[in-house]
Amino acid sequence: MTHHVLEPEATGTVGHGAEWTQDASGSQTQANLLRCELAGWLGDELVGVHPDFIVTGPLADALRASDLSGFELRKTVVTTSPEFVSYAGGLPQRWERLEPTGRADGNDDFAQRNGMLLVSERALALLNEHRIVEAQLDPAEETLEASRFAHHRDEARAAARLRERADQEAEADEDAREVARLTALVDALDATASTPPKMRVNGDAKRTVAGDLTLAAAALGKKIEDPAALALLRLIDGSMEINRSGAYQCAYRNADRSLIVGMKGGAVKCVEFTFQPHRNAPEANYPRTAHLIDGLATFTRERVLEHLGEPKEFLPPDDEERSRDEYRIGRQRVMLYWRGQDHSPRTAMVSRKG
Repeated sequence: MTHHVLEPEATGTVGHGAEWTQDASGSQTQANLLRCELAGWLGDELVGVHPDFIVTGPLADALRASDLSGFELRKTVVTTSPEFVSYAGGLPQRWERLEPTGRADGNDDFAQRNGMLLVSERALALLNEHRIVEAQLDPAEETLEASRFAHHRDEARAAARLRERADQEAEADEDAREVARLTALVDALDATASTPPKMRVNGDAKRTVAGDLTLAAAALGKKIEDPAALALLRLIDGSMEINRSGAYQCAYRNADRSLIVGMKGGAVKCVEFTFQPHRNAPEANYPRTAHLIDGLATFTRERVLEHLGEPKEFLPPDDEERSRDEYRIGRQRVMLYWRGQDHSPRTAMVSRKG
């Protein structure tokens, strides 16, 4: 019998407590009960848990009611990881193990070879009645059911692209409204709220500092509508952008990414000032280096040491001649990154202590 090669969605991993045995061919496989932990689910009713397979309850019922051969259905234990994300609604509650028992060179409808599921044309016809669009099919030849499978997959992917485009447009509209709202709040902010507060350096009451760095320190932990956070947003040069795909849950930044206000849990988590372009910010060049520390018109390591004293921690240059000074300004952590033997400023990051 001719078999198609099917590689299912592979969002499953071996679950805790799994035990192993060998099948008739000598290949390793899980003993019963099969244990699977899902890191995510794309919506397919057939999922690979290498080198095994699981199917949803409805697909298991359809297989059981069919006259297809070369498989057994067994109970399984399916759990989800702490990071589990479903991209297709609620995860089905019932899953069963699909264990191919046929021979690759035999006349059964299901078999297995090198971790791949082999299915006959009849088996593919049944699978085509269920949602299996994330799998990869290597057809033995061009057949009616292979064409149906490809058509279902292409339709599903086109629909996913449409949904993604609609989501992006909706998010862009939402971000535009949020930028307009925050811009209005920044414009209405009292001038005194934008005055950089004075803060101690490394807990020394005799050494205080003010400037853009203390504005950033004051904003940490605040909601974006708080006057301290709005005063920081006022430093954005040009139009404000919102980014939701980087290291933060949400980030407010200027177009060249030289100032980034990173958010987590609805509050300011970290502030980045970038002075030299890099891979993720090829045009970054923070224009207010003379305002980072009041009274320090030229932002060099030598002048910083004069104003702030010795850092709490210094990391010497690495293989790429990058070094770092770490200070406490107020109660927050300030890391100053330098490049080269001349210690030219690269980045300043202000984050919560700890």
